[in-house]
Amino acid sequence: KSKAAIAVLNNLQLKDQHTTDGFQSNLAMLYQQIGKLEDGEGIYLKLENSLKTFSDNPYYAGVLDNLGLLYIQMNKLDKVESYFAKAATVYKSKSQTGYAKVLNDLGNFYRMQERYTEAEQKLNESLTIRAAALDVNHPDYVKSEEDLGILYWKKGDFAKANNFLQSAMNKSLEFVSRFFPPMSEAEKTKYWDVLQPRFQRFFNYCIDAKSTNPAIVNDMYNFQIVTKGLLLNSTNKIKQSILSSGNAELINEYTSWLDKKETLARYYSLSKADLTDQKIDLASLEQEANNLEKSLSQRSSDFSQGYSNDKITFDQIAALLGDTEAIVELIRIKDFKKDFTTDSKYAALILTKNSHEPRLVVLDNGSQLETRYAKFYRNAIQQKIADPYSYDQFWARIEPELTNKKTIYVSPDGVYNQINLNTLKKTNGDFVINRYDLALIGNSKDLIGLKKEKQLAAKKDAFLLGFPNYGGATIAALPGTKTEIEGVSKILKVSGYQVSVAEQNDATESKIKSIKGSSLVHIATHGYFLQDAESAVGVTADNAKNNPLLRSGLLLAGASKTMSGEVLPNLESNDNGILTAYEAMNLNLNGTNLIVLSACETGLGDIRDGEGVYGLQRAFIVAGAKTLVMSLWKVDDAATQALMTNFYNNLSKGFSRLKAFKQAQQQLMLKYKEPYYWGAFVMVGM
Repeated sequence: KSKAAIAVLNNLQLKDQHTTDGFQSNLAMLYQQIGKLEDGEGIYLKLENSLKTFSDNPYYAGVLDNLGLLYIQMNKLDKVESYFAKAATVYKSKSQTGYAKVLNDLGNFYRMQERYTEAEQKLNESLTIRAAALDVNHPDYVKSEEDLGILYWKKGDFAKANNFLQSAMNKSLEFVSRFFPPMSEAEKTKYWDVLQPRFQRFFNYCIDAKSTNPAIVNDMYNFQIVTKGLLLNSTNKIKQSILSSGNAELINEYTSWLDKKETLARYYSLSKADLTDQKIDLASLEQEANNLEKSLSQRSSDFSQGYSNDKITFDQIAALLGDTEAIVELIRIKDFKKDFTTDSKYAALILTKNSHEPRLVVLDNGSQLETRYAKFYRNAIQQKIADPYSYDQFWARIEPELTNKKTIYVSPDGVYNQINLNTLKKTNGDFVINRYDLALIGNSKDLIGLKKEKQLAAKKDAFLLGFPNYGGATIAALPGTKTEIEGVSKILKVSGYQVSVAEQNDATESKIKSIKGSSLVHIATHGYFLQDAESAVGVTADNAKNNPLLRSGLLLAGASKTMSGEVLPNLESNDNGILTAYEAMNLNLNGTNLIVLSACETGLGDIRDGEGVYGLQRAFIVAGAKTLVMSLWKVDDAATQALMTNFYNNLSKGFSRLKAFKQAQQQLMLKYKEPYYWGAFVMVGM
């Protein structure tokens, strides 16, 4: 989108010089955003030269300030101070808010240069001006508070740092409560992209401050659980609010919005030329859907109450734990020194029964975990060879805090979404699966709902889909899924389930889209996730590259003809044989307790810090599924059939979903020792 905006700006023919300068400045900022710093510098320097005759104009000062910030990015540090100083001279008599901004920028630059006395003077002056000219709850004032907090942190004055940083953090949560309600999900995502780095910096501060202020870990935990999965939770909250409102008009409007998204899903399969030929304005339709979503968000029963009334703290969660239970809340943290670096670290926050404070374990080699060790783990799994590293790297440093614990609730983040902890094996020891009962949850606070959940007699209706007729040789047939579906169906029927089965030509996209509240859904077919943003299946690459939900999905009846180009996109049908995660998100799975995606790599997707996996996993959770079983790597057919048979047999005996699944994996281990066979699937939820 940035590149498209650049093309538009470059082609604009503007007669008014002031407007032209404004667009050129925006173009320079876009170049900065996409890393074309030299291109941005060239435009700014031209603007500086052309605006010199208006040297007392705040707009000229803004260009100078932006050049100073750009030179920090370019590491041309000898140029920075003079540009900030010139900008400050212009702003001082023309704009107090502009003057405060450049003072703040200069103060941050001094802090990065370890010129702490000068930094403190500039940052305090900026804070004072902003307090008078704006308001102590204005985002710019809050930024000044945070920047002063960072300065005192880097000076080693943790007490002063804490006062400023805590204030900035609490006000940032208030911003979420205030600004999120009228936003669409896309707008919330953009806003959170701006705000989330503040929380990342705070987590870095907590790690440094813990030695002098152990209680800071409490705040670290509390801020993590209120923000982890923030975007996913807001989407689910609004959906539930609408569907339970009893407001027929609002529910109809929600249905209309889903229809618009379904229409967009069809249009995403068209090329730019096709869209032009059929006079379809995709951007306009996306904006219509966005506006309708904003309206729905605003009208659903006060989403913001979810934050004012839902201040859950670590001690409330710790009080729910049994003697042999623990929670491991994982946080991926971008390393912050003078600024963010390219490195990362992981914090494991561990709670046990009635903990007075969480225990903190820092895994400071996050970048290695995400590259070298994640790659080795995957290779060892695929090649079925011994793995002497993964246990030590991903689990051994956390385990000492779990002494005498059996049930461990794990809330993963970052690379921990890509590995199955149960498959880690201690050298000369046993697999994690044989030592603990692990339960994956999205957020520690989910445990409150799980513990309160009453075990009601579930509806016994199931929808099973497998062995699709793909309609050609482009996609390999999966006869093993026919055996799998027949076996699962037999077990469920004996257990008293009403079972609906879709196979061969009936195993269609439209059949899945017609599911309404089946308590159990089992889908056995090919799944996919395309890491390459230039790739796509069933949609055009242009549309898919910016949306991971269009790069993951399930292949169903007729998919081969779509993929080979034998069948062209049909705007009258929502069934091209490819169910993308974007479409799956619109399914109605309210009332679905368990969904099993018995397909390859259904647990993969783009990983976003604090938000989990953007792919089928996110899609089916948004659609309403309580518990999800999915795979992390390409699965063996025979092993998968055996695993699923074991799982459903265990469920039929009255075991919980979690216990039935774990025992199914352990039963499979008796035949297949390597984790490749028994460890491909993970269960999210309980």
